[in-house]
Amino acid sequence: MTSGTLPPIESVSGGSHGVQAGYEQMLALAERYERQAGDFVEMAGLGAKIMANGDLLESAILSPVSFGDAELQVLDATTGANGLTVRAIGIEADALGVRAVVAAFKASDSLSQHAMEMLDNALGKLLFVGTIVSLPALLAAGGLTYAYYSTLSPDEQEALKAQIAEDLGQFLHDHPEVAQHLINGGGGLLESLVPGLGLLNPGDGPIDQATTNDAARLLALLLGNDTDFDVNQLGGIDPSLNQQHAPGSLADLMQSLNDANKLDQEDPSRHGAIQIQRIVENGQERYVVYIPGTDDLSPIPQDGEHARDMETNYQLIGGMDSAYGRGIQQAMLDAGLEGKDVMLVGHSQGGMVSTSLAADPDFTRHFNVQHVVTAGAPTAQVPDLPAGTSAIHLENRGDAVPLLDGEDNPDQPNRTTVKFDEGSSDVGDNHAIDHYVQGAAAADASTNGSIQDQIRQMQEDGYLGGGTVTDVQTYQITRG
Repeated sequence: MTSGTLPPIESVSGGSHGVQAGYEQMLALAERYERQAGDFVEMAGLGAKIMANGDLLESAILSPVSFGDAELQVLDATTGANGLTVRAIGIEADALGVRAVVAAFKASDSLSQHAMEMLDNALGKLLFVGTIVSLPALLAAGGLTYAYYSTLSPDEQEALKAQIAEDLGQFLHDHPEVAQHLINGGGGLLESLVPGLGLLNPGDGPIDQATTNDAARLLALLLGNDTDFDVNQLGGIDPSLNQQHAPGSLADLMQSLNDANKLDQEDPSRHGAIQIQRIVENGQERYVVYIPGTDDLSPIPQDGEHARDMETNYQLIGGMDSAYGRGIQQAMLDAGLEGKDVMLVGHSQGGMVSTSLAADPDFTRHFNVQHVVTAGAPTAQVPDLPAGTSAIHLENRGDAVPLLDGEDNPDQPNRTTVKFDEGSSDVGDNHAIDHYVQGAAAADASTNGSIQDQIRQMQEDGYLGGGTVTDVQTYQITRG
């Protein structure tokens, strides 16, 4: 259940009321202008054809004065100073002006993104150079710090570590944009570390240099870039951990996602478990797939079994295939979802893989992905979602995980990013699903047009507000 006081929503971007949607509306207006201008030109031509009609011209001798007057009026209405032809030219000019404004805005957006990527790339290189230049001073400072640290009692050492963690966490909460830019400089940093290595594959982003996504690909390749998987259906799941009720809100989706997330918390041997909920209403069936996040946070995976590890995170940020993603696809096929309408709901790594799968043609040829809901997930590495798929991305201020893509989510009419503030100086706690239940409840209560349009579409598609849960299946994805 959510508490009485909901966290404030700090910003909403994208969606039906976002910038890109505004551009599309302006272009639709320009197209309407052009159609109107075409109609005016056609009407003007029709007037000229009427006046050139042979029978009409022959009848002119019967009343030359009235014929001449009618001819003047028709010509004035069609080709005169205020006629249809002149008006058509004016409307066409208006349409051209609207298109020019949109093109200028888009060019400005692209230039801004290009400039920011260049600056962040340079920042990464500058950090490398600064570290090398100041290495002796850093070593000396580190030695002095260790000397001071070693004089403290164990309790004082723990207190100092806790204070440093709290200060860093508070800084992240207060200045998330700084952390985001530092992360986005990862490409420049690794370019400096491994010049000419040939694994970064630069040039696929907005700049012709290595990006954070390239850096993630390098890390995935260094870890082996494994995509082999196994899928097994799990039985005997505690009914209290199943989603027994059809979701009625975004907050309900987060609660059910938390149920799926608890599976391996209750039993670590269930790592890699996802749940598939079948909802039936008026004979129509819908499926909600709940996809939890990382199990193994070790920089280097500790065993060969966990599919939800850092290697998968690197693959997803790098836009690569992953064992987790491939396993989810196979689990959904095993569950009989071929050709079915589905919603993907994911936390952290689960949100990353949900967004990635929704944009993957090989995945969407099997399933009709109508909706994606993510919580605490970096998703900017997926530049576009298909027109038939809508997404809501929830991000908590102070949660470092959504910043790991190094940039803001793309602005698309079918893609809404909701940033709320229930964060603190505790970075780990800020990422907990409990906070995203609260953030989702705040989104449910919001009057923002982009949010409400998305929720309304989920209701119309049968995922929220009605139906009966007829089945919940649990599948475990491990590395092959």
